[in-house]
Amino acid sequence: MNETRLSLRLARRELRSGLSGFWVFFACIALGVATVAGVGSLAAAIHAGLKAEGRVLLGGEVDLRLTHQEVNAEQRRWLVQNTRAISEVAEMRVMAGRLAGRQRRLVELKAVDGRYPLFGGLVLGEGGALGPVLARRGDAWGAAVDQRMLDYLGLQRGDRFRIGDAVFVAADVIAREPDRGTRAFRLGPRVLTSHQALAATGLVLPGSLIRYHYRLALPRGRNLATWRARLDTRFPGAGWRVRDLENAAPGIQRFVDRVALFLSLIGLTALLVGGVGVANAVRAFLEERLSAIATLKCLGASRRLVFRIYLIQVMAIGMIGVAAGLLAGAAAPLAAAPLLDGRLPVAGAFTLYAGPLLRAAAFGLLTAAGGAFPGGRSLTRPAAGRGRCRRYRGDHRFGGRPRDLDRRGT
Repeated sequence: MNETRLSLRLARRELRSGLSGFWVFFACIALGVATVAGVGSLAAAIHAGLKAEGRVLLGGEVDLRLTHQEVNAEQRRWLVQNTRAISEVAEMRVMAGRLAGRQRRLVELKAVDGRYPLFGGLVLGEGGALGPVLARRGDAWGAAVDQRMLDYLGLQRGDRFRIGDAVFVAADVIAREPDRGTRAFRLGPRVLTSHQALAATGLVLPGSLIRYHYRLALPRGRNLATWRARLDTRFPGAGWRVRDLENAAPGIQRFVDRVALFLSLIGLTALLVGGVGVANAVRAFLEERLSAIATLKCLGASRRLVFRIYLIQVMAIGMIGVAAGLLAGAAAPLAAAPLLDGRLPVAGAFTLYAGPLLRAAAFGLLTAAGGAFPGGRSLTRPAAGRGRCRRYRGDHRFGGRPRDLDRRGT
């Protein structure tokens, strides 16, 4: 215990001279920890935002997706009896073109019912309701379209275009689609219309790639896991894909996870490469302290005491670098928030997340220790400082007789 207090006191005295010789060490640790902490905190903030906006992104609390076929009468009856509300959506990729000319564009057609959307709000360019926009106008069907489709086909709001056998009117422009962000990649702009208009296109044929979504709002107070267990028990071979609030946007989540993993590997690589700089900085620091080390040994300090003194100094500087990196990493999501505004389907929950910060701190301390121990082992060699102690042989002010100093290996 006395030796521990002595090593702490001597290490504190030497640290009063500042960070001379440790700036490379400090920079390597701080940069690597800041990268790992910043990437982890940013990914955690995006995941928290996705979870908070799960109902809006999913369009409901549960989404049942079928391909090529709709639910049968028995399934529809059970869903009506065991849910609070249902919204039916059909999606398919089609070609839209001008009435005159050959100019065409791949679009993603989406047919909705009167309950769409169950959660969130669809915002149109004119700010009106969706029902009147999708109403039939003579021989044409109303549609809300993405502005990109109009730009590509050279159309204006109110112009007509064709999809399959049906003629549509671009009655309004979609400003915000609440469930648009459930996929990270799309092939074409959106065209929003009614189920009747979809049937009028003549494209609903056997073999057509149509996806039917049934967005459900569960009864209030109903447990989601219990409800899903009842659904699986009642229709074990229904063939639908079930998504709920836990995986509302799997495409976005996978994209964020992969980007976070890639950037975290960059941060870990920076720490590993920085470990070389850490080891060199520790070695250079110890070479500058050889005279002090030799003096301590001549005064009777054991190798273990000397090792503790300089290990404490190295780890103290490492902890300062880790703290600086954690501060920068925690502030990174706040700095990135303005840059990501409008580029993500949800707003990130930018706050402090303990998990990424603790993980980054552990990596930084391990790197600091990995650079400290190779230099620390050099202190345990008896040859360290041997030449410097010979000049003190016979001088009893440095403890004991000369043969005692030789016995200590100095």
